[in-house]
Amino acid sequence: MLRSIPRYIWPVAALLLVVRLALNLGLNPGLEWNYDERRNGRIADNYLAGRGYVSLDPERQQLRPDSFHASFPVFVYVGWSRAGLPRHYLTLLVYAAAAGLYLVGGLYVQRTLRYFGLAPGVAWVGAGLWALSPGVVYYIGAYWWFENLALPLLILVLYKLLRLHGGRPLRWPDALLITASVVLSCLLRGYLLAVYGLVFAVFLGLMGPRPARQRTAAWGLSLGLLLALTAAHLPIFLKNHRMFGAYTLSNQAGFELLQGHNSVTQGRFMFDWDERQGPFDQFVRRHIPQLDSLNQYQESQARARLARYWVATHPAAEIRLWGRKTLLFFSPENFIADAPRTPWHPFTALVHLAFFGALILTLLRYRGLRLEARDWLLLAPLVAVWGLSLVFFVGFRWRFFAEPALLLFPLVVAGRLGWLPAAGPGVGTGVSGAAPGTPTE
Repeated sequence: MLRSIPRYIWPVAALLLVVRLALNLGLNPGLEWNYDERRNGRIADNYLAGRGYVSLDPERQQLRPDSFHASFPVFVYVGWSRAGLPRHYLTLLVYAAAAGLYLVGGLYVQRTLRYFGLAPGVAWVGAGLWALSPGVVYYIGAYWWFENLALPLLILVLYKLLRLHGGRPLRWPDALLITASVVLSCLLRGYLLAVYGLVFAVFLGLMGPRPARQRTAAWGLSLGLLLALTAAHLPIFLKNHRMFGAYTLSNQAGFELLQGHNSVTQGRFMFDWDERQGPFDQFVRRHIPQLDSLNQYQESQARARLARYWVATHPAAEIRLWGRKTLLFFSPENFIADAPRTPWHPFTALVHLAFFGALILTLLRYRGLRLEARDWLLLAPLVAVWGLSLVFFVGFRWRFFAEPALLLFPLVVAGRLGWLPAAGPGVGTGVSGAAPGTPTE
């Protein structure tokens, strides 16, 4: 596979890698973790000190059982500390892994565009655009977020599924790679269970008309993945049941559901959601007066009930909120860790305009355009993340997983219209006898 990469790509990749690592270390010379992982790190410290999975509640000034964020990183931090390794080594390891996967992501963006029929040079330009897009190179990519591990893995998995849909036999190394990529991603970011759930539902739907052997392989892969995900999450279920008496992955969902459905929300993440005497806190305490007496799981359930009650009693406001969230989701903003919003970015704006232009032309069947079956697989993460935004709120960290589709789909449509060079007949069709240069990995 690597031998097929043109020589001129290697120095470009090396330069991008240097820029990536320079931003990582330049913006974080102290090798600190982000605020979510600092909280998880404190939980790990308390567990190692014999206090259990607890963290200090700043309002109550007491240690309370905590399963708000993903539990898997806590397990990793506990194991890392027991091994006697300094935590800044883990920071460097994550940076190194993210940098390597950054290059892998670019490679599979290129191969995805090749599979959709674009010429090799154009596909490499598309990979470069992804590598230099604002979120990838700076807003998320320059910082210590596990999204930097999970997004390239999503791009890789989508490519592998596209090739399986195109007729490639399922080989056991690919099955292991897909399974490991999905399991690790979902352990690091629980909301990716919803993303991959839709991706594999679309994949299985598309494999329905395929020959029996291909359908069997697709279902075998999906069921094997489901078993692996269940086994990987079982320790988390058991831990949370011991702590709260309920088999849950985390307690965060109820908190975030209420953030997205209330009388003061604007449809985006509320940085002041836990600020005492703020409008949102007053709204919550007015409806849940016993809030301070609840444990974290009970509070999550109470907030979820309040969110559902608000939706049921404010249907018109909920519909308007969906519209506001959709406009916000497709706005040219980018994620930033310590501010409510960022200025509109021209690159992001152009990508979103190009996406809607390509979508409109396709729906209008301009010059014979149509949505092909494999397009649904490419667009599935975008639809899933948009759906998450409607259910909860617009978070530009999870919109990160929709951004490859927003970028790639206009390039694919431009290739179909002949506005970009194509690779020739047979490329990306999944049939034998493809033109020279068809990606083989």
